[in-house]
Parts: sequence; structure tokens; C-alpha cells
Amino acid sequence: MWFFIHNTNAPDAASRKPAHAHAHRDYLRAAQDRMVTAGPYFGADGETRIGSVFIVDFPDLDAARRWIEAEPYTRHGIYARHAIHRYDHLWPKQPNGDDS
Repeated sequence: MWFFIHNTNAPDAASRKPAHAHAHRDYLRAAQDRMVTAGPYFGADGETRIGSVFIVDFPDLDAARRWIEAEPYTRHGIYARHAIHRYDHLWPKQPNGDDS
């Protein structure tokens, strides 16, 4: 089951991220086989990172919640908040050719 996880950075995230960036990348790398995408999104200036988005496969909402709550940026308050939503990957076609 796919989940869209929307994370919003804390106001001081940019100054605190470097101390936890290695752990953050390792955590994402460990989940890469079940990830469609992951990356930052930006403010109106097109430069300031204001949060991150993950689309990840989990068996249920509780598993997705446990995963994001254990994420290093969440644990260290770099993500001020997050929202988790069920996601349906419709397009482009799945790697197996299924477009349903």
C-alpha cells in the first residue's frame, strides 16, 4: 500500500540538518526498495527548502507512521510536522506494465 508523506521543516531546519544528514540519508537508503520517490520541495524563491516528500510502500498506515516517526529528521525536530496520506500510483505505468 503506497503512502504519500509530506514533511514540513522547522524554521531552523537549515542550520540543524548538517548534523543529522548522514543518518537521514542512511535511513532513506535502507528503505529505497520500497520507495517511489523522495526529495525536498521549495519555497516561492525556488531556493529555500521548506520540506520533503516521500512516497513509500508500507503494509498499513501504522507502519508508515512508525517509519516517519523513527526518521532522524523527525526525531531531531528538523521536520516540524508531517502528514501521511494513502496514495495510488496510477501514472506512468507500473514497471510491470500494469496501468490500473
